[in-house]
Amino acid sequence: MSGRGGEAIAGGLHAIGADTGPRYVTELADGGWLVEIHLIEEREPDSRFFAVGTRDAGEAEEAILRYPGIVREDKRKARRRLSDEEIACLGLRPDGVRPYILGPSWE
Repeated sequence: MSGRGGEAIAGGLHAIGADTGPRYVTELADGGWLVEIHLIEEREPDSRFFAVGTRDAGEAEEAILRYPGIVREDKRKARRRLSDEEIACLGLRPDGVRPYILGPSWE
């Protein structure tokens, strides 16, 4: 077996500019916001945080309404932009909404 044939079997020959990335990678949001929610209930207000994959703070505050259990009467405030690192760690997709747990390095 020649070296060239072995390369083709082991990993395939790649043309310049070929898409060599993994097929399971999903598109990440190109921006995001940390949104704080104050749930309005019959008992004490309950604060929660969510990561939202939008570039605009107002859109992030509206998008959070898609998350189950969040209603328009709940107070919503975009607190700060998410870093690229946070977006990647969360696997945040465009227009995605995910619960966010404040960590010591991101507070």
